[in-house]
Amino acid sequence: MMQMLSRKRFATGIACAFVLTAVLGCTPRPALQFSSATLPDAQVGSAYVATITVSQTVTPVGGTSVQDGALPAGLALALAKEPADTIEISGTPTVAGTFNFTIYVWCYGTNVNGQTATQGYTLVVK
Repeated sequence: MMQMLSRKRFATGIACAFVLTAVLGCTPRPALQFSSATLPDAQVGSAYVATITVSQTVTPVGGTSVQDGALPAGLALALAKEPADTIEISGTPTVAGTFNFTIYVWCYGTNVNGQTATQGYTLVVK
């Protein structure tokens, strides 16, 4: 009996998802994509700028932060003013090394929650 109930709930869930998609026009949001997937090397004492474009956005990127690690001292992460959905890492690194970190982005929500994503990066400062 329990197995039959589980199948019925599963089938009902699929039917509900189909009805919501068909009636409300809801479709799953695509996964955000980061381009480029790698960062160019930096040089201690030299100005550095790297641009990362976020695509597959349904609404604009609203914010970004570094998670799971840290940028090299002297560099900062921010949303670029132009073009939209672009992140910039810029500044002048003050210490050499290999830095691993994860960039998190979120997009503004509309009638439902906005998209979020993370991308891991390695930045080598020589």
